[in-house]
Amino acid sequence: MTRHQLNSKTIWITGVTASGKTTLGEALNKRLLQEYSTEQIEFLDGDKLREQLKRGYGHTIEERFASLKDLVRVAKEHYDQEKIVIVSTISYKNEMRTFARSQMPHFMEVYLECSIEVCAQRDYKDHYRRAFSGEYQTFIGVTDEYEVSEEPELILNTSTLSIEECSKILYEQVKIFLKV
Repeated sequence: MTRHQLNSKTIWITGVTASGKTTLGEALNKRLLQEYSTEQIEFLDGDKLREQLKRGYGHTIEERFASLKDLVRVAKEHYDQEKIVIVSTISYKNEMRTFARSQMPHFMEVYLECSIEVCAQRDYKDHYRRAFSGEYQTFIGVTDEYEVSEEPELILNTSTLSIEECSKILYEQVKIFLKV
C-alpha cells in the first residue's frame, strides 16, 4: 500500500450531543489510516481530551471557552507537525469555531445537523432526559442554542442519513479537501 504525504489540515466535526461527532470522527480516522501512516493523523475527541486534561472544566460559557482553547492548543501542536487533525467537539458558538479556524488555516468545518428529538433518542448517557427535567443549567440544544455557521464546508444531516451514508460522504469530501 502506498502512503501519501500531506500538509497540515484540520477537519472540525461539530454538532450537538449525540449527533454523531465521535462516531463519524472515528470512522474517518480509520479510513484515513488505510492511506496515511499513524504518524500523519491525529484524532481528538473533545470529551476525551477534556477528561485527559483533568482541569475540572465545568459547563459555563467561560469554562467551555477555556476548554476549547486547550483543545485548539493540542490540535495546533499536531497541525504544526504537518498532520491531518480530526477534531470532534460541540464548539457550539460561532466564535469558538472562528477561533479554531484562525489557529489552523487549512480548516474544514463539518456540521452535523440532527434534531434534538433524534439526539435524545440516541443518548445512551441519559443527558437529554436530565437536561429536559432541569438537572442541567447548561445543555446545548436544550438550554442554550447551537449557533450554526453561515457556511460550513460540509453539512451532514444525521437525522435523515444513516451513519454509513454520512461516513461515505464525509470521507469523499475530506479526500477532496486533502488534495487542495
